[in-house]
Amino acid sequence: MTPSQISDIYKRYYRPLCLYALHYMGDVDESEDVVQECLTSVWQNGTVVSNGKSYLYTTVRNRCIDRLRSKGRIDVVPMDDVSEISDEEAQARSEREALLWTAVDSLPAKRRKILLMSKRDGLKYEEIALRLGISENTVRNQISRALETLRAKASDILYFFFGF
Repeated sequence: MTPSQISDIYKRYYRPLCLYALHYMGDVDESEDVVQECLTSVWQNGTVVSNGKSYLYTTVRNRCIDRLRSKGRIDVVPMDDVSEISDEEAQARSEREALLWTAVDSLPAKRRKILLMSKRDGLKYEEIALRLGISENTVRNQISRALETLRAKASDILYFFFGF
């Protein structure tokens, strides 16, 4: 496997695989460790398969299961926030989540920070304004613009995959 191929695999699959592993592991650091181990293994072994995506997801799933079983967890199934989900659903969700985070990462730094403070951290507009020393109206406008951008990117993604 060439360094270019490895770089392409890393760029394309690292984030979705980490999010996928998170459905099993429930811990960000452990999920990243599992994915890094799997990608390192692929690189060291020079593994090239016809369906690389399936191979990578299967490898990550199996590594997650091995780790969980070694910790004494026998009931190894992917989880979302409240219940068990199928492996296929965990994979699909991880890919959607990765696309969303890629879109969030593409926002201007200030807008991204304000959006994350609101949506991820649950802060109210007033709290964000106080912490950043800006007006509530600026917070409202930045969040509105961020959501507008994300909706547009989601629309582009839907069109790309499904033609609508």
